[in-house]
Amino acid sequence: MPETLQKAFAQLEEDPTVYHTMNGPNEFYITGSLRTWSVLDTLHTITQPTLVINGRYDEAQDVCVAPFFEKIPKAKWLHFSESSHMPFSEEMDRYFLHVARFLKS
Repeated sequence: MPETLQKAFAQLEEDPTVYHTMNGPNEFYITGSLRTWSVLDTLHTITQPTLVINGRYDEAQDVCVAPFFEKIPKAKWLHFSESSHMPFSEEMDRYFLHVARFLKS
């Protein structure tokens, strides 16, 4: 596990107040304030170009990501075939190449 991710998890463990309030015990059993929250009905109002990213082994599977790509007018979708939820770490070169291209476009 990358050091930066280890630090993030350590900080979360040190003070989980916000995570537990908003999410609950974990992302698979949501009991917090985000339980019924959704942005799907307002995605069409996003006017800026938007980069949507997920990985083949991601918990955010294509079925979860597709509505963002379909409803945001200027969305581009990048799927990383060798990544889980962290293509910035797992496919670093490809990730930063495509993010840089997106930001320049």
